[in-house]
Amino acid sequence: MNQVDYWYSNDSFIHSEVALRRAIGQYASRNRWIYIGLTQQRPEERFGQHQRKWAEGHKWDRMIVIYHAKTFTLMQTVEDKLIKYAQQQIKSGKYSCQLINDSDSQRPQEAYNPNGFWVYVLVQQ
Repeated sequence: MNQVDYWYSNDSFIHSEVALRRAIGQYASRNRWIYIGLTQQRPEERFGQHQRKWAEGHKWDRMIVIYHAKTFTLMQTVEDKLIKYAQQQIKSGKYSCQLINDSDSQRPQEAYNPNGFWVYVLVQQ
């Protein structure tokens, strides 16, 4: 079912944080693996890169775009806060999924970006 779904808020993070945490909880409770990421590319392009990176049998079922940030810094902040939230929930036993985020991933460099600043979740059942 490899696809990109858009369920996103472009409201301020202060107003959308609770809904974004709830979304993370829903994806974490319904899937074995999740990945929380950010991109300055079109989400479809980024999803394709993820699909090429992972081996057969480990490809992601879907990408859900959950936030459209107005700035590069906000995009990074939202991603960081949602990863920390998911890590805390998994550690406390509230979610049984695995969070597959690279601890050594390189932070993106800000560039001119006509595509926007996106935060997304990858899921695999």
